[in-house]
Amino acid sequence: MPEEQIPPPPPLRRDSTARSRQLGEELKAKRLAAGWKARRLAAELRWSLGKVTKLENGERGTSDTDVAAYLTLCGVRGEEFARLVAISRESSKDTWVQPRGADPATRTRTLKAEEARAIAISCYDATLVPGLLQTIDYARSIVLDDAADLRIARQRLLSRVKAIFFVEESALRRPVGSTAIMHDQMMHIMLSGATVRVVPFGAPPHTALDGSFVLLDNPDERPVAYLETRVANIFLESPAQIAEYRSVLADLSRVALSAEESRVLLTDLADEYGRPREDHHAGGHCLA
Repeated sequence: MPEEQIPPPPPLRRDSTARSRQLGEELKAKRLAAGWKARRLAAELRWSLGKVTKLENGERGTSDTDVAAYLTLCGVRGEEFARLVAISRESSKDTWVQPRGADPATRTRTLKAEEARAIAISCYDATLVPGLLQTIDYARSIVLDDAADLRIARQRLLSRVKAIFFVEESALRRPVGSTAIMHDQMMHIMLSGATVRVVPFGAPPHTALDGSFVLLDNPDERPVAYLETRVANIFLESPAQIAEYRSVLADLSRVALSAEESRVLLTDLADEYGRPREDHHAGGHCLA
């Protein structure tokens, strides 16, 4: 059921990637931790201040040698030095497969940074309520408490970005935690302020059936498509990759209920979950 809600792509104004921006943020943190002012560090390296700014902003064009010199001056050694230089070597690539670590904060650091830059977010989730729409009790039913708390904290961005969520009806009907948790979750989605469109059971096959994803539009950099597996976060930025996901979003817009129809379904589900019945418990994997 067509309903035009997907934002158009913003103009590209800066040459950077998610990887180069992450590197820039980490370099700046190292400089500040070492007590260097940007101007003084530039003078010590015999660089212009603009070169330091460019590097810390994630703009491409600096060399691995520059990054190594910067890190050495900031006292970075060993494995951390090697890790950041390795990121620098790959910083121009528009596909980043980022291994997921054990620490929830580290695991979502790049995603959180990209969300902070975004002006529009388009999300599709095939299996569960999207992380940015979850209640704390729903989140704690499927992830550890620390990860759930970080997920809820990230939801503040919904107050400033244009967000649209496509969710499969099966994800809304999959019990996670108790029926009370599910009732509160349906109510929370309706009160979120985001545009939510449900892909109903009766929808025809569509091109998003191969998995969940998020598309982040940024006014200053290229759009980023984000995918997640159990062991890796994947950031995609090439024009061809982004065009593919915009096509998928257009297909979802074709088959999904309108926002108003989706709200009616969410209201019905909230009523169903609010009726006294035996609780069920389930879990699964959704995007961070």
